[in-house]
Amino acid sequence: MLALGVGTGYGQGVTPRRLRVPLTLGLPALVGLLCSWPGSATAANAVAPAPPGGAKLVVGFDSSGELKGLLCRREPCDVARGQSLGMPADLRGSKERARLAIVPLGKASYAVHASVPRDAGRAWEAVVGQRAGKLVVVFAGETGPVNGAEGERSGPVVNISEATSDGSRRVVVGEMLESMSLCGRPAVLSPKLLLPRDMKLHAAKVQRLTPEERAGAETLTASVVEGEVKPGPSLLRAISASSAVGNPSALTDGDLETTWAENRGGSGRGEFALMLAPPEVPLSAFEFVVRPPSREVAHGTAPKTFFIAMTKQLYKVEMPEDAWQFPGRRYRVELEEPTQTDCVALVTDDAYDESKAAQVTFAELSATSSFDAENLAGLVGALAGGGERAEAAGAVLRGLGAPAFAAIRERFKDLDAGGRRVALDVIDHASCADSAPVYVQALLSEQQAQRIHAETRIGRCGKAAVEPLSQALDGPEGARAAKALASVAPAEAVGALMQRLIRLAPGAKSPPKAPRTKAGIVAYAKQRKAQVKNAQQRAAFRSALAEAASEPQARGAVSKQLAADLPKNARIDLLRALSGRLSQHEDAARSVTALVGPESDFRTRYLLIAPLAELAKADPGAKQKLAQLLAKDPSKHIRAEVARSIDEPARFKSELLSALTDREVRVREAAASVLTGPKASFAEPALIGRLSSDRWPLVRATAARSLGELPASTRIDAALASALEDDSAHVRRPVVLALGARGALRYSKGVAERLEDREERAEVRAAAAVALGRMCAKEQADLLESFAVKLANPYTDPEMRPVAAAALIALARLGPGDLRARLEPFFKAEVPKAARRAAETVLKAPAGCGRARS
Repeated sequence: MLALGVGTGYGQGVTPRRLRVPLTLGLPALVGLLCSWPGSATAANAVAPAPPGGAKLVVGFDSSGELKGLLCRREPCDVARGQSLGMPADLRGSKERARLAIVPLGKASYAVHASVPRDAGRAWEAVVGQRAGKLVVVFAGETGPVNGAEGERSGPVVNISEATSDGSRRVVVGEMLESMSLCGRPAVLSPKLLLPRDMKLHAAKVQRLTPEERAGAETLTASVVEGEVKPGPSLLRAISASSAVGNPSALTDGDLETTWAENRGGSGRGEFALMLAPPEVPLSAFEFVVRPPSREVAHGTAPKTFFIAMTKQLYKVEMPEDAWQFPGRRYRVELEEPTQTDCVALVTDDAYDESKAAQVTFAELSATSSFDAENLAGLVGALAGGGERAEAAGAVLRGLGAPAFAAIRERFKDLDAGGRRVALDVIDHASCADSAPVYVQALLSEQQAQRIHAETRIGRCGKAAVEPLSQALDGPEGARAAKALASVAPAEAVGALMQRLIRLAPGAKSPPKAPRTKAGIVAYAKQRKAQVKNAQQRAAFRSALAEAASEPQARGAVSKQLAADLPKNARIDLLRALSGRLSQHEDAARSVTALVGPESDFRTRYLLIAPLAELAKADPGAKQKLAQLLAKDPSKHIRAEVARSIDEPARFKSELLSALTDREVRVREAAASVLTGPKASFAEPALIGRLSSDRWPLVRATAARSLGELPASTRIDAALASALEDDSAHVRRPVVLALGARGALRYSKGVAERLEDREERAEVRAAAAVALGRMCAKEQADLLESFAVKLANPYTDPEMRPVAAAALIALARLGPGDLRARLEPFFKAEVPKAARRAAETVLKAPAGCGRARS
């Protein structure tokens, strides 16, 4: 045998490592191979020897740079006459880069492999042979990572094997997946083998490990693990497999009844399952179970040998017995030295049953390490980044249980966002004693995803979350902690929040005076900043207290606080937090009325107005206190705020009527604002008086609005009509709107004059248009039309456009029968699209007017 060492590469688009040419090929065939084998040369055609009685196979480039194939029986063999192999046009002219190789397939059969490299690991490749005197293109196309996004790319691959003892090689075509390798080694998925008998690709079992790798693998003999063994936490997480019966994750799920089996049949040689391992943890041994303890597995068989591949190491495992005869038996292989790796692959080899239907099966594979418990800090650190390695570390920590949960609790604050995400997934499996403090830290995080995770889970911890949440109340994110505490444990939250409110309650000192010196200004600024922060904290805690107090289970805690001897300002905060529910607590009314008196300071009286108003609906004492404040309090601010707090004016007739004549404008305006609706008709004369004679436009405008909401009255209509000539536009606008709301059609002419008046403010004219529509003044349709069509004119004064829009709406409300004709100007070509759409909209709207009141 003559051995020719040509080339050193292996794999996709690479010349085979060694070509062994049997001397028995004969001199012509040998010369043909020597002249056509490319090595580093690329220009010559590839000429494969002819089979007995057949033609030579020629593959090469024609003069235009196109790659062609030809079966040639006699010289000269001009490849230009051959069949195109479909090489893309953009690769023509790539003759110098192309590699053409003759591949002996055995039994006097040959194929030619053509490869033209591209960038980024891609190539265009073709495999050509012959069958029954015809050229056969077995494969032609782009290979390498041609599909998908970065990190998940995939594509076809063509592999040429090493030469066997007779010089023949195997051509395998399959798929590659960028994210899936045999722990760094090339892995062909869904392999198909080229068979010389029919020159077709057939599904095949292919050993992904090279002969050199298999020969160099360290051999380990598995031993039986005696006695009952409780499986420890798995350091592996199965993620994928080259083929599978069952889910590959069954290998590492801790359940001995679930299985993974190769899906190629027989020994399944070369099929593999891929697992992630935490790289920080040195692996010292592997344990595995082949057959499930009780579940029957059809066609299952045990391996005789298999490989465990890691990033840098490869071990061949020999079984001491046919494990299929011993259901549930556990085996172990010890490594000579602990090994760190982020990848472990189980690769099948020989089996005890290699029949076609047999499937090599495993129930469980786990890795162990002497550092499992001692290296918790390293495992928690491995969560950083949140990627696949972090997920694997998370799986380990889940299995380690309470010690790992405690480690996460201690180091959670040091993790990055990705690490915290995985840590939260791990801590979800912990008891609330360990998980609640972590959830609290996540709840106070700036990362929204972490907050959502914690918010949706901390509720299950209930009282276990009270202590960490209470501690967090004093931190920078105390407001968020307060809200969570109120939601998780309302009863406990009441006491915890009241403690903070007592601590934060402002003192009785007078506000600081404005300083005059530079040092004083700095001190004053710091003091004001502290006061603002204090007020913000108290507001947040008071809001959380209100949420907690609204829950039925917190009622007892609230009553306890009301009965306690609280500082005045803390009690005020509590009463304000109980807004809407004060009547549910007997002590609330006594607390409020006791705090409000002649000697009470301004802050106390002002802050308790809302609680007093709420209690006054059912408590006579509270009603009396509120009436006294409205009638006699020395502060105009108190009197005005009390007036605004009244929502049942009939119960405070005398006080509100008196307030309408108060010397302070804000008090009069506040009283006028609440005297609305049918139950306030007693105030008609007083409101008319304010509208006609008050010297402040603010009060007159408010009186007009309130009069507009009182029951039908000709006196009110007449008073409003008289006010159309008010000196202030701020009064005229609510007046015309009130006339419209009341449907005072008798005064439509006066309203129309406001619309027509060129000297009138635009907002009053727009209000007049609206009022004419509301009072259904159909006799003003022409007037409204004249203003509405201004909207169709692109050159209309911008100040008039709101008036035109209001007129268009009012005209549509009137609903004249010729509305379409009146709006014809809107449908001219030069009209802006927005105006045309407005016209189309009002044409579709139903008319709003029935019979108007005269």
